[in-house]
Amino acid sequence: MTRRGRIPMTYRGCIALALLMMAAPVQAAAPALESTHALLASLARSGRAEAMLSWSVPGPPGALSETMTGALALEPPDLARLDVRGTGERITLRGEGGEWSQPAMKQFIKLTPRHSVAAMRWWRLFVSGTGATERKLAARRYRLTIDGTPQAAADSADVWLDARGLPSRLELADGMGGKQVYRLAAWRFAKPKGAAAFKLSPPPGFEVVEMP
Repeated sequence: MTRRGRIPMTYRGCIALALLMMAAPVQAAAPALESTHALLASLARSGRAEAMLSWSVPGPPGALSETMTGALALEPPDLARLDVRGTGERITLRGEGGEWSQPAMKQFIKLTPRHSVAAMRWWRLFVSGTGATERKLAARRYRLTIDGTPQAAADSADVWLDARGLPSRLELADGMGGKQVYRLAAWRFAKPKGAAAFKLSPPPGFEVVEMP
């Protein structure tokens, strides 16, 4: 599914999505964006957010794209986890890095903060509540653009909200002139499980790969 030393665009996007959705209640005094207000408030009350995530990945030449699904879990200030259905892949991310377990390849990849620089930029934006311009495009639809780069597609994201004001769809630039679409559903909020739930250990027989 991957070559050693490379993270496919789809999964970099999933990592970016997880970080983009993070928010820290301790920053409640900062001006909140309308597109993240409900998520921030719910996380501040509970401490943990969970949602079902779906996205498409290109198929072989001449074949249709495949829809992937997974369970996304988020806990402030910087904990994210994605458990992919079907493949058994698991991705965890924390401020100091994270892990990616790939059963099909029998690989266990250790991630460092350097591999999510762009995503961390979005996460810091959401934590501080500053550094971005929010434009309402339609009812429950917003475009967020990092300040100073209004024309850069890679620095913008379109967010759709559901009836509760929670993100239901997110479009991010894929770095190749197109956009990657993520859909979120079945949001629920619960007590936090803590950092231990966002750390993985290599299963027996897996090759451990440290990303350079």
